[in-house]
Amino acid sequence: MLLPLAITVLLTTVLCETAARKQWVPYWIARKVLHFIAVGACAVAVLEVERSLLIKIVAAAEVLLVGLIFANQLLREESGRRAWGIVWFPLAFLVLLVGVQDAHVIAFSMLVLAVCDPAATVAGKLLAKEHYQLTGDPKSLVGNAAFFAGFLLLVWVHLPFAVWLGWGNLLALGLILTAAEALGSRGLDNVIVPLLTAWFLTPMRETPVAANHLLYLVIVALPFCWLLVRRRSLTAGGALTAALLGIVVVVGSGSVKWLLPLFLFLLSSSLIGKIFPAKTAAGDAKQQQPRDATQVLANGAVYGVLASSLWQLGAVGNFNCFGPDHTPALLLIAMATATADTWSSEIGQYFKRPTYDLVKWRKVPAGLSGGVSWVGTLAGLGGSAFIVATCFWLVPYMDCNLALAIALTGFLGMLLDSALGSLFQAKYQDVATGALSDAPGAGKKLVGGYSWMTNDVVNFLAILIGVGVSDYLLALW
Repeated sequence: MLLPLAITVLLTTVLCETAARKQWVPYWIARKVLHFIAVGACAVAVLEVERSLLIKIVAAAEVLLVGLIFANQLLREESGRRAWGIVWFPLAFLVLLVGVQDAHVIAFSMLVLAVCDPAATVAGKLLAKEHYQLTGDPKSLVGNAAFFAGFLLLVWVHLPFAVWLGWGNLLALGLILTAAEALGSRGLDNVIVPLLTAWFLTPMRETPVAANHLLYLVIVALPFCWLLVRRRSLTAGGALTAALLGIVVVVGSGSVKWLLPLFLFLLSSSLIGKIFPAKTAAGDAKQQQPRDATQVLANGAVYGVLASSLWQLGAVGNFNCFGPDHTPALLLIAMATATADTWSSEIGQYFKRPTYDLVKWRKVPAGLSGGVSWVGTLAGLGGSAFIVATCFWLVPYMDCNLALAIALTGFLGMLLDSALGSLFQAKYQDVATGALSDAPGAGKKLVGGYSWMTNDVVNFLAILIGVGVSDYLLALW
């Protein structure tokens, strides 16, 4: 079976590449035909080919595809940018092969991507009259409907697979995956969709959820999204991302209580921004704007991944924070860091006290990445302490020493964020005035850091590093 699959994918790649380059068919048609055949082949291969051999083949193919994309030897998108989507789905497939034991779950997850994603594109291109953007790429309600219909068709064809979830939960899963595809840009939906599909199927099979439980979560999330968008706390993409993150947290942890740190972070950040409105010339372009999907993920992705693993650790509430299962403490550390950084930035910029680069210790404009002031520093400490004071009861075996350690770690994570911002975040200088800022634009040149190192990337890395170091130290405690 391996040889016929490999030949089919290879021939399809050559034919689609040739047809696109010679303009026999539009690029998007060639890409989606190749997408359907290649991803569909993955779904078949996982059921027919020995797992260890398949992992080696997919890993080698991934390296080859990355090289071809960088060499500009594969299909490009209509916009002219590299078609990274063809690289992302083998990566998702490789992760599933390594991390998921049930071959049928992997096959179904890849089929969802193989069938539903092209259905959304075809419907959107041919039938949609209006489009919207959540994270960059244009999407359409017609395309969303086609994706959802494709999912329901796959569920019906594959019965009795996943029938144990119940139709209410399956409908909710279809809506969740449709939302995830709508949020995907630059081909990242090729990673998000299959990983989310497999993730939802796996924990819900291991610890079965009540009938319609997932559907109820989706229904509750809808007014949540509407309220946050209406109050301009989040963009539509940010609200949808926050809702999906919250659903992952509830399903992964098996409890709604782990939504509290997320909720307090969002609520306090919104209130701080309203009470202490500040916009400085040195800050980035997102200042005083509703938080978008990237900002939500930058601050909440690590928390979501940690919470999503709680189901693997057994019954929630039976953790020993000083033993191998100290995930609850890490969850508070992640959110304490995010809250400390947000409070520090907002309040520090509002009061505009003398600000100094944390690493180089020279005076910089308020709002510039890497800058700290005594007001902002104290505010950051208060933000970290706020999360610990309100959520300490979530961590079993919490005592004063552990609470103090978590609050201090969140504060140190904020300082790490400033250090990373000083050393690596992009800084631009106005050619005419010489003023420094974090925002690129006309008449500005890059004078420090890396163009891809934005404030969102810095926030994510600070939380990730802080949690990683804390995980190691707690294991030694």
